[in-house]
Amino acid sequence: MKEQELKSLPPITDAALAALRESVARRLSPYRMAHTLGVEETVARLATLYCPENGALLRGAALLHDLTKELSEVEQKGVFAANGVELRPDEAASPLVWHGMTAALIIPAEYPAWADPVLISAVRWHTTGRRHMTLADALLNLADCIEPGRQFADCVALRHAFWDPDPAAMTEKERRRHLRDVLLLYFENTLSKLRQRGGVICLDTLAAVEDLQNRNEF
Repeated sequence: MKEQELKSLPPITDAALAALRESVARRLSPYRMAHTLGVEETVARLATLYCPENGALLRGAALLHDLTKELSEVEQKGVFAANGVELRPDEAASPLVWHGMTAALIIPAEYPAWADPVLISAVRWHTTGRRHMTLADALLNLADCIEPGRQFADCVALRHAFWDPDPAAMTEKERRRHLRDVLLLYFENTLSKLRQRGGVICLDTLAAVEDLQNRNEF
C-alpha cells in the first residue's frame, strides 16, 4: 500500500544532529528556528510511540522541513527551474506549499548526508499530505501542526485531539488508528477552511483525505 517505508539506517549520532541544527539555525530567522525546534521535539516524541528506532531520522527531517520557508517566491521559482520542475495549476496557485517541495529538492545537493528518500519524502509532503502517505510523512505532517509553539486555534484543538486520549496507553493497533483519525481530521479541517475562504484546493490534500478514509490505520 505504501510507496516507501521507514528503513534501518546506520545510526545517526547526536553530534550529527547538533551539526545539522547549527547549520539550519544559520539559515532561518529566530522565529522560524523556534518553530523548527518545536517540530523536532514533537516528532521525536511521536517517534517514541510509533517508530523509536527511527527517531533520529525524523528529527533530521524536522530540522530540514522549513529550510526554504523564508525564501521569496522568486527564489523558490528559481529552485524549481534549476531542477526542471513544472508546477501543476493548483500548486502554482498555492505558494504557501512550495517550501516543502523546494526544501526536498535542495537537500541532496546541500545536505547530502541527510538525503535519505524517506526523509526527503517527509519533507516534500509535510504541507499537503498525499495519497499513500508513509509513517514518516504522517508523523512530520502532524508534528508540524501540533508542536507546542503553535497557538492557532486549529493547532491547539488538534494537539488536544491527539494527546488527550493518551496514545501511549493504547494498543499498537489503536494507536495507529488514532493517528489515521487525527490526520484525517486535520486534512478535512484544512479543506473546509480553504473552501470557506474560496482558496485553491491542493489535489494532493484531496488525495490524502480519500486515501485516509479508506485506511483503517497507519
